Amino acid sequence: MTIPVKIEHLFKTYTRRRLLGKNWEKPVLKDVSLTLEENHVLGLVGESGCGKSTLCKVLLGIEKPTSGLVTANGKDVARLSKSEFKKLRRVMQVVYQDPYSSLDPRMNVRQILSEPLDIHGLKKDRRERNEFLKELLASVGLSETQLERYPHEFSGGQRQRICIARALTLDPKILVADEPVSALDVSVQAQILNLLKEIKKSRRLSVLFVTHDFAVARFLCDDIAVMYRGRIVERAPAEDLFTRPQHPYTQALLSAVPSVRAAGLVPAAAEPSREYPERENWACPFAARCSHAQPACADTPFELKEVLPHHACACCVLPFKKTKSKPEV
Repeated sequence: MTIPVKIEHLFKTYTRRRLLGKNWEKPVLKDVSLTLEENHVLGLVGESGCGKSTLCKVLLGIEKPTSGLVTANGKDVARLSKSEFKKLRRVMQVVYQDPYSSLDPRMNVRQILSEPLDIHGLKKDRRERNEFLKELLASVGLSETQLERYPHEFSGGQRQRICIARALTLDPKILVADEPVSALDVSVQAQILNLLKEIKKSRRLSVLFVTHDFAVARFLCDDIAVMYRGRIVERAPAEDLFTRPQHPYTQALLSAVPSVRAAGLVPAAAEPSREYPERENWACPFAARCSHAQPACADTPFELKEVLPHHACACCVLPFKKTKSKPEV
């Protein structure tokens, strides 16, 4: 069985060349390893700027990795030819954060959904294509009467449904969703999340779901990986991450969720109260914000290792605590 997505020791560094002096370099992803299982939703969470969207771009082939291996459907994404990459597009599709900028305002819904079919030479018969588009729109909660309308005539939630329909046009097996609900109202978010959950189940999709909202991740995801400064600091099944967070950064993030903190899952002390600039170059990337840091954090190699069954964490000193109650998020 082919693993849908496998990322091994991925590094991504942006470089700006200078005429004089040393080139400017910005490392964004640092030794990231992830596996997306078949028919699973893997959530990728973390604060803004930690490298979540960059990881998606590398997986989609928009950016080239500096080093490491990224495979999708058994193919090395960075080494694909143009024709091979076109074939991969039938297997892997994407839904972006902003539905309005994702749609061409000059094209109506019929043209938007037909474009992938035209590119790949599918559903050439006019009647067959028309029936297919009607069924596709119905599967995302839209009507066939909306096929001739343009993006500006829809609400934000409806536009995102069109984006999801476009992503499903080629019947992919892998879906990359880069914060697909963060630009929507809360009530509309719930509708889109329910739609994604239903589509994932009916089509047996493997989904990489990027979000900064833990409540959303808990609702939709089977597993969650927590990213900090380009590194995965913790990965666990969704419920296990919420009931037994191990890394101090994960605890700090969860302590910011009011219902989690009120339930006593994560103590208030888990929140970083101050910065420690002298620890900026320590081996642990979170040491400069961690109140639990010890001298060992300065030179112990950063390593994500299993500390509980199916639960990996990259912390060398923090005692792993157990919690008694489950919060309602």
